[in-house]
Amino acid sequence: MKLRNMTERITFYSVQMGINPKTHRPIKDQKVKEFTVWAEVPKLSVREFVQNSSNVGFRKESPTFLIAFKTRKEIQSNWLINWRGKWYEITGMDPDYAKRDLTKITAQEVVQNGSDR
Repeated sequence: MKLRNMTERITFYSVQMGINPKTHRPIKDQKVKEFTVWAEVPKLSVREFVQNSSNVGFRKESPTFLIAFKTRKEIQSNWLINWRGKWYEITGMDPDYAKRDLTKITAQEVVQNGSDR
C-alpha cells in the first residue's frame, strides 16, 4: 500500500431517522457523519477507457476509492460518501482479505433533483 497515493479525503455518512429540533417531528434520511479517511482515486487505464468507450459519462460520476483495510468502524453498504462536495452511494466493496491492506469501494453519484445534470 502506497500512502503517498492517498491524497483525497472522503467522509462516510450513515442515513438514519432523526428529530427536527424546532418542530420535534421525525426526519427521514438524516445524514450522520461516521468517519473520514484518506483515499486514492485511481485513474482509468487506457485499456479500460477503450473497452468502456461506448459508456458515455464522466469518471467522477462513478469513482472507485481505495482506502486502508482497517477503519474505525465497519463500513456498511447503505452508507453515503461525501467527496469534493458531492454525494455518492456505495455500489460495491471489495476488501483484500489476503494482504489486509486495501479495500476497494465503487460508488455512484447521487442525483438530488432527478435530472442527470
